[in-house]
Amino acid sequence: MSAASLIQDAMAEEEGGKKKIGEKDELEYALDKLGEGSKLLWLVFALTATPTLFNGLHATSYVFLAEVPTHWCAVPELSAANWTDSQIKNISSASSCSVYAYNYSYLAELGFEGALEYVSSNDNPGSESCTAISYADDIDGTSIVAEWDLVCDRTALRSSVQMALSLGKFLGASTFGVIADKFGRRTSYIAGALLLIVAGPFSAVAPWYWLFMVLRALIGVSNSAIYHSSFTILTEVAGPKHRAWMGIVYSMGYPFGMMILPGIAYLVHDWKLLQLAITVPAIVLLLHCWFMPESPRWLMSQNRRKEAQAIIESSYGPIYAANDNHALAADEKDDKNYAQRQDAKASNEQLSFSEKWKSLIELVRNVELRKRIFIAYFAWAATSLSYYAIALNVDNFSANRYLYAFLTGATEIPAYLVPLPLLAIMGRRPVTVLLFSISGVALLSILLIPQAETSAITAVALTGRLAVAAVFSVIILHTSELFPTVCRNSAVGTSSTMAHVGSIAAPYVVDLLGAEVWWGPSTLCGVLALIAGLLSLVLPETRGRPLTDTVDEELAEGRGIVSLKNCCSFR
Repeated sequence: MSAASLIQDAMAEEEGGKKKIGEKDELEYALDKLGEGSKLLWLVFALTATPTLFNGLHATSYVFLAEVPTHWCAVPELSAANWTDSQIKNISSASSCSVYAYNYSYLAELGFEGALEYVSSNDNPGSESCTAISYADDIDGTSIVAEWDLVCDRTALRSSVQMALSLGKFLGASTFGVIADKFGRRTSYIAGALLLIVAGPFSAVAPWYWLFMVLRALIGVSNSAIYHSSFTILTEVAGPKHRAWMGIVYSMGYPFGMMILPGIAYLVHDWKLLQLAITVPAIVLLLHCWFMPESPRWLMSQNRRKEAQAIIESSYGPIYAANDNHALAADEKDDKNYAQRQDAKASNEQLSFSEKWKSLIELVRNVELRKRIFIAYFAWAATSLSYYAIALNVDNFSANRYLYAFLTGATEIPAYLVPLPLLAIMGRRPVTVLLFSISGVALLSILLIPQAETSAITAVALTGRLAVAAVFSVIILHTSELFPTVCRNSAVGTSSTMAHVGSIAAPYVVDLLGAEVWWGPSTLCGVLALIAGLLSLVLPETRGRPLTDTVDEELAEGRGIVSLKNCCSFR
């Protein structure tokens, strides 16, 4: 999904390209040169590309940590009489979560054969919920499900384990985004790495469910802190020549982590050891923390130019002005233009809260913008829900969880690349509609496949997930182009929040709806994808349009509005 960030960077470059080189000071010029290829660039690239593996390792670890073994109601009276599990289930089980309301002390005295005769000759006494659970030894190892009885009326607690990770990612993106802007990208990166190194192993030995949940959420927080801060450092150091391909390679760590996970799970069957196996290697991030430089651009924005100069000169050598006629004077007092920019920045920061609030109001006050943002909210939430629900849906598909988890990561890789050629020849709207349609049709077609055909179901489901993963990049781009500068950041930010709502809801859809009908989660995702595609049809096309700054400019005649007439145009 980081491919979307690359597209947004390209937009930023297009806007930023209007700035004249003469307006840049020597540090900016030197940093731009370093971004074209230097020791600093390659160091940052190496240190930021590898940690994304850990994000991928944890993304679908729930599939293995929370595997559900065959279970039934425990009947202590019959167990004490040395009945076998098969005999107990034969006599007592109304379902996996309920037991017939017999007098089991009496049945235990009769013995199994006598109990069979008694049960067959008497009316059904009704059933009641389990008071204790027994588990079969029919999974590869152990899971948190048997550890804390996360079945039957506690199934939602199992889903909450994945929710905690998603919620942590949401909180981490919000919290550490502020920390990265205030205290530095490197500080945010180090804090995230240390949090992962501590929370990960401790979660493997957590004796209580709620402690495990808290630690799982902290892992999510750490993943966001590492992922976003490292990506920001990379984009602030890399120049236009390398930013696109480096961003794609950077993003590849996530699916590769997802592909490595099933291999580890195949070798390590105990859930505690698996949790250790995917978190203890994060100790290597201590080396990253030691060698990771702070973003020179951030240092410059904070008036810490001497520190930025030291980092740049470590790769660039003594810095000279862009015209090579004079040496750089790093003292801010000698840079009047820089001081003026800092004064303007401080003034803008004082207004930032009120401006952000106004931009949010602008989104919902204007009828046209309100239509656009509500469509964007639905599309982002539907995309995120489908993306995660299909990845977690292995049990409902009765698929081999090792192969399914591997293929889920493998199909992520082309999802980063598919939008690029499509966007080169088509507009944002038709690409969005096309990908949503492919996903929706693929997921709904599962209804036509017999449940026993797991290979066919897996292939079709992952095709749908590939399309929905690919559309994420496009809807982020389209959303950012549908709104003027005064509220663009609020539009993308609040839409991102709706995406997190989708990811948080996904495990509940998979576990609770899937328990009712195995095809329920995939059908729901397919319907949501088709609705999102239909709604996208009425949005105006933004390809080739210049970005606007004000609401009046965005609503000017000829820029397009939300209308059913747009359904007839596919430019």
